[in-house]
Amino acid sequence: MSFAVIGAGNTGQAIAAYLSLQGKKVKLYSRSPVKAEILSFQGLELKGIYSGKVPIQASPHIKEVIEDAEYIIIATTASGHKPIFKKLKPHLKENQTIAIFPGYWGAIECREVLGNDIEEKNLTIAETSAMPFISKAESTGTVTISRIKQNVQISVIPTSKNRTISKYFLETFPQLISANNVIETSLNNSNVVVHTPITLFNASRIDSASEFRFYGDGTSPLTVSYVEKLDEERIRLAEHFNIETQSILSILNEFYKTDFPTLLEALPGLFPDGLAPTTLDYRYITEDIPYGLVPISELSRKIGLETPYTDSLISTASLLMEKDFRSDGVSFEGHTAEDINRLKGLTQYI
Repeated sequence: MSFAVIGAGNTGQAIAAYLSLQGKKVKLYSRSPVKAEILSFQGLELKGIYSGKVPIQASPHIKEVIEDAEYIIIATTASGHKPIFKKLKPHLKENQTIAIFPGYWGAIECREVLGNDIEEKNLTIAETSAMPFISKAESTGTVTISRIKQNVQISVIPTSKNRTISKYFLETFPQLISANNVIETSLNNSNVVVHTPITLFNASRIDSASEFRFYGDGTSPLTVSYVEKLDEERIRLAEHFNIETQSILSILNEFYKTDFPTLLEALPGLFPDGLAPTTLDYRYITEDIPYGLVPISELSRKIGLETPYTDSLISTASLLMEKDFRSDGVSFEGHTAEDINRLKGLTQYI
């Protein structure tokens, strides 16, 4: 079985190195010809939980990377999903699987871009609820995986042929478990209700590039209380669509096999040394709002649920950054609540 990893940043390098260490055939796509050349020349070194150095074939030509791949893993930022799907579309072959790590509603966006090709080419479109690794690229070609998450969900877009994620893929990533549908995976993304409020409530410190521990110093009882109220809005939306979910505290405890009794203890306890970003132009804002909080707000509007805590963060960040995150985000324009419901369907492995 062969893999293509799209995106040679932190996440992409970690996934490619992980797969290569398992003896899988892997090609890596980088939009930078220089970076692709460096990676192909020096290979990938993986540190931390996994350790080793492996050769890698990297290329800036997406057709070359995916032409023999049975599994195509998307490891770009959420804002890069649609452009990548458009690049992939003319080169996709029958029976390929596209898996988005993590989803951020990417499976639905992929369905919109690929259209009839999904049925005609018997494609499987999958997404995860989170990245299964916590990783950091120290430099091009050197990446550290410091922690592994467990019980990360994966699901697929249902088709008339009832395609499902393969047992082989789940065996390759034992950190993954099957979810019922792609609404479940995207609504169970733990990042979106945690990152943004902590970032905005520490905006002046981040804007001045002050060094502080994001969870150890950046959280407080009031901050965590807001996170929990934000989480309640996510849970109410999930319940309306009969989506299986649980509190953010329970999700984090399952990821890391811990038993923290409160979120106020869990956040600094799980991530005691993680430093805050030094700019607000960071994925905690630029990814988690348009591809996390905006879809929660927009879906809630469609079914008449109020989301004051979610909406306040979107508005505040948009005003602060002078950027319309709502118009940039996943809006489900042209979709009714019934359309969203039709995306539901069991995800099992074969």
